[in-house]
Amino acid sequence: MENFLRKYRDRLRILIILYVFCDRSQSDSIKYYGMFRSEIKIQALDFLLRYPDFLSMELMNLMDNDTSIDRNEIYNVISKIYSDSEPDLRVEEMEKFFHGAYESIDEVIAFHVSIGFLKHESKRRTDGKTYDKTYYITLDCAKKIEGSLKAVSAVQWYFERCELIKKYFDKFTGSQLKSRQYMYAEYSNISYKSHIQNINSKVKIAFESRFNKELL
Repeated sequence: MENFLRKYRDRLRILIILYVFCDRSQSDSIKYYGMFRSEIKIQALDFLLRYPDFLSMELMNLMDNDTSIDRNEIYNVISKIYSDSEPDLRVEEMEKFFHGAYESIDEVIAFHVSIGFLKHESKRRTDGKTYDKTYYITLDCAKKIEGSLKAVSAVQWYFERCELIKKYFDKFTGSQLKSRQYMYAEYSNISYKSHIQNINSKVKIAFESRFNKELL
């Protein structure tokens, strides 16, 4: 049962990421709802979605370097993340591979292609490895999401969290997001195929330092 639920969550999470972050079609003769490039960025965004503690720290780091960011909003977002016990309840661990947190999404993409939600294109190098992956969200997929999936209360958290991440991190490429994640020893210093460690203690220290209030 747990494996089934995990597979369902993976399919749901990746689909919502592609839907929220895709570049919407501007063509007069629309064939697709939108397009998303780069599996690297999918992996980096998925990491922020699955690790609320890293997201909290990244929001504070952005705030430190951008005076236009609303400090009250960051305070409220992080406070709610911890008051809702997200670092305990929402974390879905990822393993570290050669280039950071990674989890194969091939099965997820293949499933959505099979039901007509996505179209997937890529190029192939001479060594057989694929690159330049592009994902197209179909009109039927967008219709199903907007007509039914968004109304499911249990799923709304994913949409809201993706919109929050998009607001602050969509400007970064996948490689830039990966580089930011490598700033943390709990991410960069662990061995191959080990789970990324949490940074809750660092978040709480940083929060108190910036807002002069304890994060419970």
